[in-house]
Amino acid sequence: MKINGKSVNIDELVDELDIKNNFRIHRGNDIYLSNNQINILERNNIDYKKYSSLSSLIFDLEEYLNSEMCNDEELDCLLAELAEMNYYKNTNK
Repeated sequence: MKINGKSVNIDELVDELDIKNNFRIHRGNDIYLSNNQINILERNNIDYKKYSSLSSLIFDLEEYLNSEMCNDEELDCLLAELAEMNYYKNTNK
C-alpha cells in the first residue's frame, strides 16, 4: 500500500504499535495500566498493587519525583500519562 507516495506495510505498522504491551488492562482498585507502564513502575520499585486509586498512585509518583530529585524522564512521562488519563476519567463532560 502507498501512503503519501511511500510504500507502507500494514503488518509492520501494527507490529510497531506493540498493542499487547501498550494496551491498558484493569489491574484492580480502578487502576488501568499497560504492561509497559508496569515495567516502568517496577524498575523504580513502585508497587502499583498497594494503591487504592489512580489518584493516590499519581500523588506518590509526584512525591517520589520531587523528593528523590529523580531525573527519570520515563517515569516523568508515565506520570503525565496517568494524570491525563485520570483527568479525562474523572472530569464531567
